[in-house]
Amino acid sequence: MKTLNDPFIAYECVNAIGNSLNLDEMLTEVLETFVRCAKAEGGKYLEKNIHNATLAHSGKEISPSESFEYETDSFSIHETKEGKILNIPVKQGHFLFLFTPKSDIDAFATLFSAFRIKLSNAIDACLSVEKLCSSNLSLSQQIDKEKNRNHATEKLMISQSRLAIMGEMIGMIAHQWRQPITLIGMLTNNTLLDVQLGDIKEKQLISDLQLIDKQIHFLSRTIDDFRNFFRPNKLPKTVTFGEIGTELTTIMGKSFLNRRISLIFEGEDDTPFITYKNELLQVFINILNNSKDAFADQHTEYPVIRFHLDENEHSFLFFISDNAGGIPQTIIARIFEPYFSTKSEKNGTGLGLYMSAIIVERHLKGSIIACSDEKGTTFAIKIPKNSPTKGYDVY
Repeated sequence: MKTLNDPFIAYECVNAIGNSLNLDEMLTEVLETFVRCAKAEGGKYLEKNIHNATLAHSGKEISPSESFEYETDSFSIHETKEGKILNIPVKQGHFLFLFTPKSDIDAFATLFSAFRIKLSNAIDACLSVEKLCSSNLSLSQQIDKEKNRNHATEKLMISQSRLAIMGEMIGMIAHQWRQPITLIGMLTNNTLLDVQLGDIKEKQLISDLQLIDKQIHFLSRTIDDFRNFFRPNKLPKTVTFGEIGTELTTIMGKSFLNRRISLIFEGEDDTPFITYKNELLQVFINILNNSKDAFADQHTEYPVIRFHLDENEHSFLFFISDNAGGIPQTIIARIFEPYFSTKSEKNGTGLGLYMSAIIVERHLKGSIIACSDEKGTTFAIKIPKNSPTKGYDVY
């Protein structure tokens, strides 16, 4: 049985927003999903620009009194004979939900209010489509033009995001190279000194050369591991959860080890799925880097990140949870917006999570949401089991 703390409540609600560009269909789906998840008596959407006309409703009809106050910046709760009415304003109108007197309405008010920006954007999108459909413009030409523009913008932003990751990875490579290079330098200096002193011992020289050769192979493997990440995907590939875990550990492991961050993988290692591996890795690395920075900001004593794989009939679900203190509820609804960052201007571009959402939703045909409390943050990523076999070039 689902509870308010179940992340799937937020997951189902946010997934109901924006699925259709038909306003009536979209509003109906949103209301039906919110009412079902919250166990509300009913819900409706009022358009304030046309005298509070009801555009969609679900469940029991709601009839507020004439003294009902609609003007509010966040949300309001009103007592009526029918029960408690939750009023959530968006830019264009109001969502009303009717609850029984015993319902935990405050918690649902906070939860639903977090979706106001996405609801407003979805309604704007529907109204824009209606406006376009009513004109004599060629929709196909307009849509093609916009798609090309968006595609070019996405290519640029993905490149920027990957360059930012590349900068961090260069630092990781340098850190992993420091110890073997120091060892090689020490061995060669000792050998040169022995030559100058005429104290060369063949057995010791062979041992030192073998050790130098071993370190050189380690340096070469490190380059190969990181180079594979930046090789563009042209076609989706079959990978396993174990391979994903190994690649993330290779790329992030040394950095996490130095900061004493525990990265725990939970799931069947041999679980296969078809996807664009490097793009999915880019999403995971963005999230892991955010957690790493949050641990540093919060001075977390025992930092832990849990990476859990689950699945249903049609999809794989990745849950990435940390104990870094969480994201404030006042900004969590904005973390997937472009150029929005909780970091300082010096340390954050605001593109990481935005591009992660673009990759997951548009390229991998999945969805991504974030839930947070005072303990930490959980990202839920859903991708379909049957990914498209046709490739594309995003770089």
